[in-house]
Amino acid sequence: MATSVRRRVERKAGKWTGYRRILWPTDFSALAQAALSHAVGLASVTGAELVLLHVLPPLTTYVVADVSGTLWAPLQRKTRVAAQRQLLRLETQVKAQNCRTRTVLTEGVPFYEILQVAKRLRCDLIVLATHGRTGLVHAIMGSVAENVVRRARCPVLTIHPPRFRRGF
Repeated sequence: MATSVRRRVERKAGKWTGYRRILWPTDFSALAQAALSHAVGLASVTGAELVLLHVLPPLTTYVVADVSGTLWAPLQRKTRVAAQRQLLRLETQVKAQNCRTRTVLTEGVPFYEILQVAKRLRCDLIVLATHGRTGLVHAIMGSVAENVVRRARCPVLTIHPPRFRRGF
């Protein structure tokens, strides 16, 4: 009986064949950049496509309600263009290391958009950096990484670079 159950589980699970698509969300910070080398290394070794994602937070998060539409649209356009340029620079950097890449630029709540892109593109792995904040700062600011880890349908590799660690 136990043998037949094990065979069914093995048949359903199948053999792991490696990663086909790895998602690397970035906010263009030094912290996010530290996780890029891990994502590139994994993509190179497995032959996976590396998806470079940037999520533009809604401008309403940063702009006062009194900003008129005549100011709003150009500000939003400039922000989008600047982000697209940075993504293209990163894509060039990654392609130089012989990795297949794709860039995605979206707008919304960062953790939610990361999860949506991972689902839509059928990513096998998400690689992202974390500050490792705790206590009051964590309670106030929340954590994109924590929300992604808790809700992702695929494995998540979190990178906490040494220079961002605090000693005990």
